[in-house]
Amino acid sequence: METFYFTLGVLSIFAIIFIVALVWGLVKVVRTKKDLKELELSYLREMEYSQRRLDDYRRELDITLDHIHRRIDEVHQDSRSHTDKRADQLIQILDKLKS
Repeated sequence: METFYFTLGVLSIFAIIFIVALVWGLVKVVRTKKDLKELELSYLREMEYSQRRLDDYRRELDITLDHIHRRIDEVHQDSRSHTDKRADQLIQILDKLKS
């Protein structure tokens, strides 16, 4: 009978250790799952923020490029106007010299 109670006691201790290990493992799984969910949310927030910044930079770049193109057109028009003016003056001078 003593061996039966001894065996029962040992088995009870093993059962308690097994249950404690099982509970500890479940707690670790739940914590890991929670950490993973928080990481996923953080990643999604970072991606949204990065996408907004990228969109802002694209808009800013488009505005800058439009400004540069307008300025190039203005300078081109000014240089053409200046060249036409100088050509007209040269034609006038040549006409005066011919007459």
